[in-house]
Amino acid sequence: MSIRDQLKKREEERNTPKGNGLNDGLPDGVTRYVRLGAELKDGRQFVMLADPDSWFFYYCHEDGDFATRATYVRKHTCLHSPKKVGANFTAYQKPNGGACISCKAKAKRKLYFMIPVFDLEYMTWRVLDVKEFHANNLIGDYDKLEKAAKKFNKEYTLVGDVITIGKTSDGKSYSLESGDAEVPAEAAQFIGFAFPYEELANFREEDDILALLAEADPDHIDKSVLGGGVPAVGGDDSGDVTPIGDDPIDISDDDLPF
Repeated sequence: MSIRDQLKKREEERNTPKGNGLNDGLPDGVTRYVRLGAELKDGRQFVMLADPDSWFFYYCHEDGDFATRATYVRKHTCLHSPKKVGANFTAYQKPNGGACISCKAKAKRKLYFMIPVFDLEYMTWRVLDVKEFHANNLIGDYDKLEKAAKKFNKEYTLVGDVITIGKTSDGKSYSLESGDAEVPAEAAQFIGFAFPYEELANFREEDDILALLAEADPDHIDKSVLGGGVPAVGGDDSGDVTPIGDDPIDISDDDLPF
């Protein structure tokens, strides 16, 4: 490839939003992220693609007040998070100021999980991006279902089978039940698939995070650690990704993991 072509390619990459291409094969307006509040309102059936021990976990920094809709720290992925499945959970439990400037600034940090599923409507893989509280509830339901099924078949696993995920009766979380749809042959190819979790989690560059921290409420982070590297507030943020939208805040679970 000539230098002209290489420079043209670099320019195209700069002008392409991060994560572009993740939604290939999905209809317009549908992303890899299942919109929990909207799509699961009446329950939906999926094929489960991974056991809870293989769900991707990561952390986000976010802070605000649900009652007043005030945002103290805009949601963004903590840099002290694994970038693939299989990481040592305890190694990431505590904030690490040496790895993440938001940890160093003592911004609130919350645990999230991405659950890979095969969408029976769109016939491709998607993820449910849920907070720790919801993941705990889903794992509890998952284990109960598997335990009951293993009484009749010791080799049974929910991985590769159809499940129904919907809102709990109180509307505060999500439940997992067995499904009755047929498992399409296409689902099998995504069991053990290397899902692009690092791209899905949208790890920002430190300069981008510094800009977010510069905008943050000084009563909710330690701005003294930012030093002179804090970018001026109010510059062009056209490249930012805007989330779709417990604690003290419970931002909608339709948020993308940014």
